[in-house]
Amino acid sequence: MKTLIIFLLLTVPALAQQWPQTPPPIGRLFLPQAYWNYIKEAAQKYQISPYLIQAVCAIESRYDKDAKSGRCFGLMQLHRDTAKKYGVDAHNPRENIMGGAAVLAHLMKKFDGDIRKVLRTYNSTCTAAYEREVIRAYNQAQRFETSSLVAGQTDKSQN
Repeated sequence: MKTLIIFLLLTVPALAQQWPQTPPPIGRLFLPQAYWNYIKEAAQKYQISPYLIQAVCAIESRYDKDAKSGRCFGLMQLHRDTAKKYGVDAHNPRENIMGGAAVLAHLMKKFDGDIRKVLRTYNSTCTAAYEREVIRAYNQAQRFETSSLVAGQTDKSQN
């Protein structure tokens, strides 16, 4: 049932969402506003949840644009061959996010929204702990977004 709920949340059309202006917190990590703007742009372009993109950035690089692991670089830890395939510069934060979002969108379609398969393919060294962390980060961002919208509606109703 939990997987079904995650699937439904991740497949809601990205354009139908009204996203917060500022990035939702994930743990104690601070996502720069510019990166949140790039994430929202990528989510809209590729029709996927910005919270999935944010969660992958959080867990892959801890929002460090200079992160490097083997042949993977940047916020989304794009492999240099993947960056080349998608025509992006893995060292440029906006392009890195756009490339990572393109990969996630492709995998979401390929695996019919099965987030575990998506994450296993996105990160070739994926472990159960990695899956849990990305899903936890996604859920945390999603809860913040939901609570922000409810709080905003409460404030409006009191006016």
